[in-house]
Amino acid sequence: MRRRLRQGRIAPLLAAMVLMFAAMSGCEKGKEQSGGSSATNAPSAFVPRGKDPAYMKSLKDVQAHRKQIAAQRNEIVEQMEKLVARARAALPEGATEEQVRNELLNNPRKYPGWRELSRMLRERNALANKELDEARRLVATRMMKEQKDLSKRGGAE
Repeated sequence: MRRRLRQGRIAPLLAAMVLMFAAMSGCEKGKEQSGGSSATNAPSAFVPRGKDPAYMKSLKDVQAHRKQIAAQRNEIVEQMEKLVARARAALPEGATEEQVRNELLNNPRKYPGWRELSRMLRERNALANKELDEARRLVATRMMKEQKDLSKRGGAE
């Protein structure tokens, strides 16, 4: 009988302690969340890359410019392929790539524009590589900024 009485007193006490612990830990969690949300309103607050409108606009601008360069490059390649087909037709069957290339380079009157197209293709390739480097730099810079913001945020808590 005494055992039951003791158990009857301990159980409510234990339940009260668990509820008190849960309430206290919940309050701390709420405090961290509210503190975190006010910190995001600060000018140096962390903003994920995917939710930063300026960053996303920069990426879209780079992408649009790269598409434009690719379209120009494709037009040049189409024109060059036509000249290559004409040069292949002028050569005997089974001509090597080197022979086709020599035919194109050694007969500028027969294949007008080959050198100009080659120059333009080199320029577009260089421009495409430059744009790719710019996109990589943009992403790397943003990732470093994001990492810096995260480390500041982690150090402040």
